[in-house]
Amino acid sequence: MNQLIPITYEENCLIDKNHVATPRKVVEQIYNLIGISDFKSVWLPFNNYDSEFKYKAEELNIKYKATHIFDDLGNDFFITNPPDNCDLMISNPPFEQQNEIIKRSFDLIDKGQIKSFALLLPLSTLETKYRANLYEKYKDKISIIIFKDRIKFLGKTTAFNKACCWVCYNIEKLPPLSWV
Repeated sequence: MNQLIPITYEENCLIDKNHVATPRKVVEQIYNLIGISDFKSVWLPFNNYDSEFKYKAEELNIKYKATHIFDDLGNDFFITNPPDNCDLMISNPPFEQQNEIIKRSFDLIDKGQIKSFALLLPLSTLETKYRANLYEKYKDKISIIIFKDRIKFLGKTTAFNKACCWVCYNIEKLPPLSWV
């Protein structure tokens, strides 16, 4: 009988291709663009203890809740509820689950569990009929921020430099389309 041996967060960082750490300059840039200090309750749903999203939020004294499947509670984005009165969800989610993540993000909006979000995703996230239909339904408050350069994620080789964008919803400071 095969028994699953749980791995640690550190082991997962080394083997899981979905574990990519966002560079600090990318985090600082989005925090400035959206005016992070204006948000009262922030949820970082894909962030563990070594996240630049958390480090910068702490420096700015931002009230946040960070959850991750590898936290002490084993929080999973698809079943974990955001903090009460969450007015912003922001993170760099696993790219391979983008359809499910985008759908759940809009579901959380519809249920009033979050008011806005900013998700760092590959530029290809703007493609496909499925995602286009989701975006069209919410286009009145969507903002897309496209990076002029590829992001070199921390701890990854040049093969993982990605063309990325922020898909944002209901963040008043942002125009519908911009480049950084």
